[in-house]
Amino acid sequence: MKSSLQKLSVPERRQKLSFYLSVLSLCLAAFIASLDASITNVALPNISAELNITAATAVWIVNSYQLVMVALILPIAAFADQIGYKKIFIYGLIIFTLSSYLCGHADSINQLLGARAIQGLGAAAILGSNLALVRLTYDPAHLGLGLGINAFVIAMGLAGGPVLATLILAISSWQWLFLINIPVGMLAYLFAMNLPNQKTKTVKHYNFYSAVLCVLMFSCLIYALGSFTLAVSKGLSLVILLLGIVCGWQLFHRDSRHPAPIFPFDLFSHAIFSLSIFTACAAFIAQGLAMVALPFLFHQAGFSQSQIGWLIAPWACMGAITAPFAGILTKNVSPALLGLTGLLLLGGGLLILAFTLNHLSYAFIVMIMLCCGLGFGLFLTPNQQMAIANSPLNKSGAASGMLNVARSLGQAIGATGVTLSFSLGYSNYVLWIGVIFAFIAAFLSLMRLEPLKKKE
Repeated sequence: MKSSLQKLSVPERRQKLSFYLSVLSLCLAAFIASLDASITNVALPNISAELNITAATAVWIVNSYQLVMVALILPIAAFADQIGYKKIFIYGLIIFTLSSYLCGHADSINQLLGARAIQGLGAAAILGSNLALVRLTYDPAHLGLGLGINAFVIAMGLAGGPVLATLILAISSWQWLFLINIPVGMLAYLFAMNLPNQKTKTVKHYNFYSAVLCVLMFSCLIYALGSFTLAVSKGLSLVILLLGIVCGWQLFHRDSRHPAPIFPFDLFSHAIFSLSIFTACAAFIAQGLAMVALPFLFHQAGFSQSQIGWLIAPWACMGAITAPFAGILTKNVSPALLGLTGLLLLGGGLLILAFTLNHLSYAFIVMIMLCCGLGFGLFLTPNQQMAIANSPLNKSGAASGMLNVARSLGQAIGATGVTLSFSLGYSNYVLWIGVIFAFIAAFLSLMRLEPLKKKE
């Protein structure tokens, strides 16, 4: 290793070091942005007790972050296509780190919700430019590896949130769930100075009207879906839902013809890209639904709280381990075939759980959860690679934003589906919804094989 480094010239060594620091910055930022989507779930009872708020109000500590992030990813990604992914990424890190400080020092629910919303803005900037920067940082031959590492880091953030929260709450207060982001964010900011700049940028004026429509569409749709399960006027929820639909229709009518769209309808003219986005959304509905429903179902099956934690962990850990290897496999195996295989494993695992959950042993459930995690890991990276590779280079930010929207929107719909099923008394059938969406995703992935054959 030492001799190989000595053979490199000084500029080559600097280039190599710059590459590693860039990768580290992207990994650290993606980790904390995904970590904060899950780390607060375990702490909600502690926070609600300390701030003297109801459980329904406490849920908005999570929802405010997700809602702002999903609503702003595409407008910010489109802005990044124009002014630069690196610049937006760095701004996102600054906002996320400062808002983490505000979250950690909030002494009322209003302050905390406001800080979490600002944190969602920072996360939107990070995730809206993250995959585009991965594409610029890695050469095309190693793009699959880069996306695999990125998927691994995001999976570890989502999986590690509850575990890290449990450890922090055992030795300190809930404020440190947010304060731990500060040193990580500062390191990511310093390393981000090494990130590459894109060579081509769009020069058209930013489409502010469409950006407002996009924000209103996602905000109204997500809020309306969540409010149907709360003690609010169903009439008001319906009005908000209709407003979101109207904004979506107006956005489609405007951006499908606009030279600088916010919602990248033009990307959907690429068949592989379209199928990859719809596949991701369906798969994340299944995953989001399962991750929310299974702890309740395991509890109903008689497992203790600690046992439930160890039953959930195999899915997350196996998915995180498999994701980077799936990226490497795409060099020799069709990404569509890998995605199809993974989704069939995911759907099959959920099908077994839906049929026989109350009659399975602890060890057998662990095996099924490992199977689901393996399947989801096999799907995740190849699907990202197909979407990014089938979009124009100067639209990398928009493609990255759409992948993140598909993930966050799918998880939000899945979680809402669980709440609706439980509130209507259909908890025994909730996993079947996940099975259906997993196989829908598999069918969509199957459709990507034919265009690839024709292309060859």
